[in-house]
Amino acid sequence: MIAIRNQLQKDVFTPQEERLLGLVFVWKAGKKRKNCILCAAVSTDRPYQASLVKFKKADKGDVYKQVAWWSFEDLLAVDGKDADKDNPEFDLQFDRVYKWIAGNSGEKNNFMSCLFKLNRRYLHNRIKFVNVSSHILEESLRPPMEQRARGPVEEEEEIGVYQELSSKEAFDIEKLMEQFDESIANSEAFAEKMSKDLHVLDEANIRSIIVSEKQVTEMMELIDVGLVEVKNIEQTLQTYEELLQSVKEQMDHIHQSNYQLQVIDCNQQKLLEEVIFLVHELDLAKEHQHALRNGNLSTPESLQACIAAVEALNNCMNVRLLPGHRKLQSVVEQLIKFENLRQLFESRFIRHINAMFVLQGNEQSISLMQQSGELIFPNHKLYQDELLPYSPLMAWIKNNSPAIFADLSKVYAENIRKLYDKQTKEFFDLVKFRLTGIKEGMRFRIQESFEKLTASTSNLQKTLFRNSLYEHLGSETDLADRGMMDKAKDEQDREWSISTFCTQIIDQVLAELEPICIAEEEFITKFFMLTEDTCSETPQSALCKQIEEAKVPKKTKIGILPFVIGFEEFVTVAEAIFKNAERRGDLDKAYNKVIAAVFASVENIASMNLKTPPDVVIMENFHHIYCFLSELKIHSLEDRKKEAVQQYSEHRDLYVTKYLGQPLEKLNIFFDGVKARIAQGVKEDEVSYQLAFSKQELRKVIEKYQGKEVKKALENLYKKVVKHLSEEGNLLQVVWYTMQGEFVRQYKEFEEMIARCYPGSGITMNFSIEDILLYFLDITKAI
Repeated sequence: MIAIRNQLQKDVFTPQEERLLGLVFVWKAGKKRKNCILCAAVSTDRPYQASLVKFKKADKGDVYKQVAWWSFEDLLAVDGKDADKDNPEFDLQFDRVYKWIAGNSGEKNNFMSCLFKLNRRYLHNRIKFVNVSSHILEESLRPPMEQRARGPVEEEEEIGVYQELSSKEAFDIEKLMEQFDESIANSEAFAEKMSKDLHVLDEANIRSIIVSEKQVTEMMELIDVGLVEVKNIEQTLQTYEELLQSVKEQMDHIHQSNYQLQVIDCNQQKLLEEVIFLVHELDLAKEHQHALRNGNLSTPESLQACIAAVEALNNCMNVRLLPGHRKLQSVVEQLIKFENLRQLFESRFIRHINAMFVLQGNEQSISLMQQSGELIFPNHKLYQDELLPYSPLMAWIKNNSPAIFADLSKVYAENIRKLYDKQTKEFFDLVKFRLTGIKEGMRFRIQESFEKLTASTSNLQKTLFRNSLYEHLGSETDLADRGMMDKAKDEQDREWSISTFCTQIIDQVLAELEPICIAEEEFITKFFMLTEDTCSETPQSALCKQIEEAKVPKKTKIGILPFVIGFEEFVTVAEAIFKNAERRGDLDKAYNKVIAAVFASVENIASMNLKTPPDVVIMENFHHIYCFLSELKIHSLEDRKKEAVQQYSEHRDLYVTKYLGQPLEKLNIFFDGVKARIAQGVKEDEVSYQLAFSKQELRKVIEKYQGKEVKKALENLYKKVVKHLSEEGNLLQVVWYTMQGEFVRQYKEFEEMIARCYPGSGITMNFSIEDILLYFLDITKAI
């Protein structure tokens, strides 16, 4: 082993400026034994770096090759496996555990001791040693003098260890060799000379020791005195250490007390901040409390004080409190006080505003200037100006008590409705009076006036036509005829005068009502804090809502839906009044909005499970819409008119296809098979050679459809159509004619297929197209 050690030191570690300290022959546990050496080395230069290196002997020769290297600092633990028995196994734990088996227990123990020394010297005992014999570790801790008493084997091994000469030792040897250069040839003489010199030196050393014995004795005495002084110093230091320990304990106590004082001070500061916060935020001024309890809501100054008090109370009640705040008795009492004030003022305000609403609704003053005969609707600005200052309080009620706010809104609506009902009745009574003054005995209503206006407009067009005709006829017209025309003209002039007067009255009525409605809307928006969406419900919006919520009529035949008729009336009246109005664009937008709701509701009702087929519902209603839109000729609804006729046509064809179907069903099946054969490549004139489509098979199918059976099937179909279609829809003949066209089309298709696929066969249908037309006509007359 010494030879191997010297060889590794010389060949491997010396070139790397490292010194080999220990080695052991090992192989991995559980595997075949191999010639491997695990070495422990340290660098010769500072800073010292220890490492573990694994060598493997080459297959040829005595060369060892390095196969692994680990830094000693990466070693985490050393496991000797058994501390009491000799066991050659041991583990080294780096990033993973390496299990080794040493050549023998002695080599393992020496290597463990080497590792322990390296750990103690360079890593300050950072590596953990487990299951290692204690005497091995104690041996490593013995001082150098004790280690000299080792056994002869260990001493011989240590001596035999190769140690490289230092530069100083090499220099001394060279100098010595130079002095005795001549004697080197005679080694015995040189050895004898060296031995004599050694004896002389030993003798000189002994004499020096005898001479210096007295000095040694004195030095020992001085050492004893020094030891006594050291002991005294140690006692003094011990006393100082005890005093310092006492001071340290006192300082720790002071520090702890100081920390507690800081905590107390911090807590008191935070408590003060919380108290200031609560006092500042939950404090309601006495003048605000007085206003809430006894403030007069009738005078402007006192009302403003009440509004300011309500805002202050609202701020106090909406303070963001922590859960712990609400556990404080004073905070709870203050919140209860605020709630009592809120309820007290809320009750006072509700009574006051209710009284104002009721007083406004029961106003008995004269509303109309009937004595002067002027059509003037009374202005409500005085009432509105009186209520508007209460808007902030209404907003407060809305936020805190939505249910009470809703009740107040209803109270206002009921009372203002009474007032408007009374004033509107008086206003329209005056309108009636003005209208009846033109022609005695007339009893007009607004709707009747609209009808009169519409009729007069059409009469006006007739008058213009007649005047134009009269001018063209000139003198050639017979006097009698001309007299008759003059009489008619006078009648038309009178009707025109009435129409003009009615138009003026209606314009005056609208001019009076429009500003009243706008003012009332603006007031309600401000007073009741209505949003834009709430206020934007126009008459057409209400009509759309009514259309969307329409229910299915309780009739066997649905027919024309009520809201479709209502939409027709709405458009007719609107066109009669606002046809040439300045805000025509708004009217067109209203039309499109309402008709969109109509279209959607028709399709929605048709999709319900009704006795009437869905196609019939859509067909009849969209046909009706198309007809009256064609009459009115409204440019903005042209696209909707086209959509209506498209819907009508599509669902009419769907209905015809569904219920007429294939009246000659077996013929349809037969010729579908013929078409399939042709599509597969069979020539048309060769189809008759197919067994399933021979002439005999075709004649059998045709024989099943005699004229009487076809007519009977058409009669049943007609009864079903009559049952589905309504009278007001007026589409029975249209649908029946469409079915007739579809039947004839199918008949012609059969004839063409017979002519192409069965030429010269003489096969014909048992009835002709003339017979079909006669069947449809007879059924229409008979039923």
